[in-house]
This record gives sequence, structure tokens and C-alpha cells, in this order.
Amino acid sequence: MTNFFKKNQIILFSLLTLLWSLLAWYFADGTSGTTKILLNQLGIFGPAIIAVLLTVMFTKSKKDLQLSSFLPFIVIVLCILFIAFRYGESYYNSDIAGLLAHDPLAIIVVSIAVAYFIFRFAVNKGRSPIGQLVNINKTNVLWYILAITVYPLIKYGGTMLSLKLFPDQTILRSIEPVMLVPLFVFAIVFSAGIGEEVGWRGYALRELQKKYNPFKASLFIFIYWTFWHFGYFLLVENWPVHTIPSIILLTLVGSFMFTWFFNKTNGNVLVVILLHASVNFAMFFVPHPIIMFSINILILIIVFSTGRFFKKIQIENSTRNL
Repeated sequence: MTNFFKKNQIILFSLLTLLWSLLAWYFADGTSGTTKILLNQLGIFGPAIIAVLLTVMFTKSKKDLQLSSFLPFIVIVLCILFIAFRYGESYYNSDIAGLLAHDPLAIIVVSIAVAYFIFRFAVNKGRSPIGQLVNINKTNVLWYILAITVYPLIKYGGTMLSLKLFPDQTILRSIEPVMLVPLFVFAIVFSAGIGEEVGWRGYALRELQKKYNPFKASLFIFIYWTFWHFGYFLLVENWPVHTIPSIILLTLVGSFMFTWFFNKTNGNVLVVILLHASVNFAMFFVPHPIIMFSINILILIIVFSTGRFFKKIQIENSTRNL
């Protein structure tokens, strides 16, 4: 039975992730305060949780599952508990930037948790099965800079262009420059940076690309990732049903863009974690729909023209056979 599940581990991962996250968000609906924060984050971290559970399940030698490998995740869980109990109801009733500005301890705790998470996996260097889920290999610093800045800058530029072309239909949200870094660090934990990328890219994409080219692997993730986002945006964010086409486009572009960054950095999961945080952080900027559509098409053109999506590739630091 274990061999059957291992042979179909990506299907198993995708279905369990959908089930886990949707159930968490379903039960979060109607709750409030600390309970709502914890249930929503439980859903957001669904991909990472299922990836860790399946890695443990399929690891032949349990001696490789050292306690130290789990410590970064334990610290992140403690960080989420701290924020949930500290903020409670005010988390959803106030602006996050305002909360962090008036409560420096919160961002200090989140920053320490993120720093420890990165440090532990950097030291581990993928030597354990759990460590390979957050592979941090030697990567040119330019890729880290691009992951953090390129998408927010593109959306900011799109918003400024929208103000010129569609001034009556565009709003530029103001944000204090001093809050940019705290909000970005906060997004790494609470806006799906770690919770999603450990699973979708650190586990699923790496395994898929052992058998398929990047295009097929990205397309597979796009299908399941889209349904996962349906659950999040409709159950958690309460987006209206007519926004479903924009959700589909968002996950389509994201699937290929994230694969592009993943492969360009030889499977560096930290890079895509930072990229994901920057993408969600950039939701502060809202270009006109026409401009946003053009931005998405431009991104697809760039990644398809500069990435080898139709040729099977080899990730040097790929997960060993467990």
C-alpha cells in the first residue's frame, strides 16, 4: 500500500492539501479572533504540512528524520500562536500596517522566527529529507533581489500608469516607507510564503520535474493550485464569484513564473518563498484590470521566452530517493 501511495505521491499530496485547507477554511467561517486566525493559517500552511507528513511517511530510514530538522517549522508555529493570541479580533478589524507600527514586539517576533527558519535550513544544506523541502543552495544574490523587488515594482509601475490612463478608476493606497520591510517579513509567514512554497514547489514541483518537463509540471500544479486558491479567495477573502476568471489567470501566471524562478536558481526554495511573499505584499498596488492583464501577459512572454519549459531538466540538488 505504501508503494502505491509513493508511486502516486503527487496526486496524494494535491488531494490531501485541498482537503486539509478547504476544511480548515470552512470551519474558520463564522469564527472570530484567535480561532479564526489559527484556522485560516492552518489552511494556508496546508501544502507545507502535507509535504512534511508525506516526507516522513516515505522516508525509509527514520534515523534521517532528526528532531533538529523540524525545529524551524516549530518556531514558525510558535510565531503564529503568538500573533493569534496577541492580536485576536483586532487582526481582522484593523490595518496590519497600523497594528505592526503600534506593536514593535510583534514584528520583532516574526523577524526572529523568519531569520531562524532561514538560518536552520541554510545550515542543514538539504542533508535531511525535511531539509530538502527548503533547499537553500548557492545562488547569485541577484536572484534574491529580483524575487523580492521585481513584482512589487512592476505592479507599482502599473498602478502609476493606471493613474495616468484611468484616473477615475484607480486608487493608489498610501503606505509609510518605514513599514515596507516589516510588512514584507510579515508576509513571509502570514501570506503563504512559507506555507505554500514548501509544498507546491519544495515538494510537488521538484518531484514532478523528475518525470516531466517544466511545462507539464507547472500545468499540473496550476490545476490543483487554482482549486486551492478558489477555496482561499472565496471562503477567506470573500471575493465575489465573478472574480473567478482573475483567480485562474493569477494562478496560471504564478505557476509558470514560480517554476521559472525555481529552475533558474537550481531549485532554491528560499527564493520562491521570498517571491511569493513579494507577490502577496504587492497586492497593496491595484492597477486597472486592463493594465493588470497586460502585466500578466508580459510576464508569461518573458518566462516562456527565457525558460526551457518544453525540455526536461535536471535539478542538481533534487530530493534523493527516500
